Amino acid sequence: MSSNVMTVVVADDDSLLRETFRAFLEARGYNVLLAEDGNDALKIVESTTVDAMLLDILMPRKEGLETLIELKQRFPALKVFVMSGGGLYGRADFLTVARKFGADAVLRKPFPLQSVIELLERRDRPVQRAS
Repeated sequence: MSSNVMTVVVADDDSLLRETFRAFLEARGYNVLLAEDGNDALKIVESTTVDAMLLDILMPRKEGLETLIELKQRFPALKVFVMSGGGLYGRADFLTVARKFGADAVLRKPFPLQSVIELLERRDRPVQRAS
């Protein structure tokens, strides 16, 4: 695999959605790693060089906002794109909260898959290396 290949983690508890993202991104030359929740996502970032993460908010065990906060504390250069199908906490929109916690972009489901490619292509290097 070329060093120019970007590695993207897709963290979502919906297996169909994870596989859809994998097929879409791999067909466009990305290396894709899948995580069922925030715990799995963190394990991947701790052990692998990762360029970006597509992170769902509502997941079992370790949800997305908690994962986002930890990622931004431990791996501040990692680009994290947060997605959600909605969900409000009180009057706060989860995606607005995610922005405040450091999300590099937010996506409201459903969204065109091409929008992920646009985010990945405009992001800056360097690659985030696990430490």
